[in-house]
Amino acid sequence: MGRSLILAPTETSCTGPHEEESGSVKENIRSGISQRSKEDSLEEKRSKPHDGNIENEQPEKAIAPLTGVRFYVCFGSLALSLFLAALDILIVGTIMETVAAKFNGYSLTGWLVTGYNLPNALLSLLWGRLATVWGFKASMLLSIVVFEIGSLVAALAKSMNMLIAGRVVAGFGGSGIQTLCFIILSTLVTDRTRGTAVSILSCAFAVASIVGPFLGGAFATHVTWRWCFYINLPIGGLAFVVFLLSYNPDRENTYENFKILMNRVRRAPYNEVLKPSFYFKLYRAVVFKFDFIEFALCSAGFTLILLGLTFGGNRYSWSSGSIIAYFVVGILLVIASLIYDFVVFDRIKPNTEHIPYMPLLSWRVISKPGVLIPNIATFCTCFAYNCQIVYIVQYFQLVWGDSPWKASVHLIAPVIATVISLVFCGAILKNTGQVKAVLVLGGIIGAVGSGILTLLSPNSNNSAKIGLLILPGVSFGCIQNGAMLSSQIQIPKDHPLFKFDFISVTTFNAFTKMLGTAFGGILSNTVFTTSVHNQLSKIQPPSAHSSSVDELISYWYTNYGGRDSKEVHIFMKAIKDVFWMGLGLAALATIACIFSSNKTLGSKKPVPDSETNEK
Repeated sequence: MGRSLILAPTETSCTGPHEEESGSVKENIRSGISQRSKEDSLEEKRSKPHDGNIENEQPEKAIAPLTGVRFYVCFGSLALSLFLAALDILIVGTIMETVAAKFNGYSLTGWLVTGYNLPNALLSLLWGRLATVWGFKASMLLSIVVFEIGSLVAALAKSMNMLIAGRVVAGFGGSGIQTLCFIILSTLVTDRTRGTAVSILSCAFAVASIVGPFLGGAFATHVTWRWCFYINLPIGGLAFVVFLLSYNPDRENTYENFKILMNRVRRAPYNEVLKPSFYFKLYRAVVFKFDFIEFALCSAGFTLILLGLTFGGNRYSWSSGSIIAYFVVGILLVIASLIYDFVVFDRIKPNTEHIPYMPLLSWRVISKPGVLIPNIATFCTCFAYNCQIVYIVQYFQLVWGDSPWKASVHLIAPVIATVISLVFCGAILKNTGQVKAVLVLGGIIGAVGSGILTLLSPNSNNSAKIGLLILPGVSFGCIQNGAMLSSQIQIPKDHPLFKFDFISVTTFNAFTKMLGTAFGGILSNTVFTTSVHNQLSKIQPPSAHSSSVDELISYWYTNYGGRDSKEVHIFMKAIKDVFWMGLGLAALATIACIFSSNKTLGSKKPVPDSETNEK
């Protein structure tokens, strides 16, 4: 069940499952790739016309095709799984004030988003590697189970820390879901149709963006916020069963595979655990196969940086030794993780013919401008969009006094805009293959939309409250998929490690996407609370409920005083500061889109390897 993947460097799809003869770690991957490459080369020579006429070439085929009803059911299971993971990102946006009042901790509410998104980002690199070892099916099912466990912990939370812990565990599973959904989909379709397929799959994310805030608002207002997490259990169970039964490109018997797995477990040489050689093999697997040192350094570094952003200006002053230590040590650890992967890993890895040990972040792949630049656009866009979505809800709750349910209604405009742009861009990509045109269009619309979003005020009319939210949604839809596709087409298919490079690029895109979302959740909260704190410190004499930002938010949530009050002006100024930050990030994303690669999807003409580095 869920066997590892070996790809052929063909002219067709990107990646797909391939049957292994055994689950042994001694499988000769390099030999398999080389042999498959030779066979495909011979087949290509037989079928390719000698006159070089492109029109006579064989049509594209997916390497791991599913046809008919089975394909649509599998596609539906991927969409349901992605819906599940996306729902957990956005459903908390409308319950922050409710949870903050329950546990008296508004300054930690940013971690309701970041506690999910940070492990989501960091683990995305590891899930990609896990899929190459365990196979897509087993990895996908495991990610759903982990996600369900985290959701249950969050639903049963007795404190803010327990709730955040549940979100972290759910983020571990959600990372695998979001990463593997797009990789698996790429095995089922051809290059040229991949843009359309990815766009349609991403609509599940957009639908969750609509349903999530509605459900969150409805549960917080009419039932209990805990149902925001309980609802994941039946949805996740359904996604698990449907994917288990539908994803079987090798046409294998699921029951027979399960019996084989159980036999392997029963016959496993457990006495090997007592031998020193076992721990040496375990060490090599953890350190080199899964690149655990880079993962640990990177995770610790980003966590410390985000903790510094959380506590800075709130629990500690920005000039305090604790905050400076968070930032300095965090940045040094992130730099150390990059140096380790880019320089040290290849020098210390064991030389073996059996398994090609690869770092999680390969300099050979990441250093290509065609890969790096669109992912910078992804990071900036997700950063800005998350800031905007979260504080659009805060705008309607804090400035207009709306309930969570009513505030969530206003997210319909940007989310519907996202869905429409995904469908529209999918059609463009299928018919023209022009990825850069989609990226530049999305970048320009995002910069304009982020700019006009700063025009919101306590006196904005209904047209402004709806219309000003549309353009950021359009931009997000254009860039989200365009950047991933632009990165994927930079990988030369005749490279012997095409499989690893393709998965590395896809997981790197998921990493930048979720890292941007994580930083957006924390940094927007930091900007907002710092702005409110600075304004409160200037009020003399201080008001009765303004000794801290947490106290003011808790009081205001139950004692709304109208749009002409001084508290509303304080909140509006802080929310605008967040929107101005989003504008700066949208401008950076636009610049990155302009300098992205000119390569197109499904190009029939052979492209020299040097062009994979074009801007």
